[in-house]
This record gives sequence, C-alpha cells and structure tokens, in this order.
Amino acid sequence: MKNRMVVGRYMLFAVSLVCITGVYGCGSPQHPSDNKYSQGVSKEMTNGEQLYKRYCSRCHSLGPPPKFGPPVKGIAIHYREAFADKKEAVEHMVAFMQKPDAAMSKCRPEAIERFGLMPAMNLPEEKLRAVSDWFWEQFDPELKRRHDSGHHHH
Repeated sequence: MKNRMVVGRYMLFAVSLVCITGVYGCGSPQHPSDNKYSQGVSKEMTNGEQLYKRYCSRCHSLGPPPKFGPPVKGIAIHYREAFADKKEAVEHMVAFMQKPDAAMSKCRPEAIERFGLMPAMNLPEEKLRAVSDWFWEQFDPELKRRHDSGHHHH
C-alpha cells in the first residue's frame, strides 16, 4: 500500500511536470484557434469531443483501463450519481477543471489517492463547458451496472 502511494505521488509529480512544461499541452493553448487574435470562432470551440481529444485524452481514456486519470465514462457515472441536472453538473465540472480540489471531486477518494488531482485547465470557460457537456453525455449504463456490481474494485 505504501509503495502504491509513493508511486502514485511520483506519477502525479511526473504528470504535473509534463503538463507544466507543456510537452503534452494539458490545457495549454498550442493551436492557432486558441490564439485570441484568431479571426472568427473555431468550430472546435463548441465541439466537446474534439476538445477532449486535444486536451483531455492524454490523461483520460474514454473507458477502462485508465491512463493517468480516471476514464471519462467512469467520471460520467459519478457525475450522474451526484447530479440529477445536467446544467448543474456541467457548471460543477467547469469549476473543478478551473481549480481542482479534492473536496469538490465527485470521484471516489480511492481515485484521488491513485491518480492525484489533475492540473488546472487554462482554457476559456466556453471550451470547458463544451467538454464538460460531452463528458456528461458519455454515461454508459452497462459500465455503471458493472461498476455497481464491484467489477472494478480491488
């Protein structure tokens, strides 16, 4: 157990370092459409799946097994459990991505122990809202059934 925590902390440090240095671009504008001087509004601005692929997929797989953070479909399960209202869930996800806080997390404490907290996403609120909306829509009832039956527990 202690070794897992050490490895988890090391992984959190490594992922944070990679994100901070911009090698993987976690939330770092690295595309012409991110430039505030770009003309017009990019279609990507409101395409949650494209935003996920560009900014989130390096750390969050769509489904199990996880990468450096919990899978999207797992996150969707926890948000569906915590919120009956999609708009409220999306606003919560946006706030969490802007300033990750363990007390705000809707994932289980074991997930935070395993993965740590994600780095803050330095993206316009409109993009965070679009990707959060997309995350909500990735809810998979079959995965929830397996999740609830304890399939993923250690």
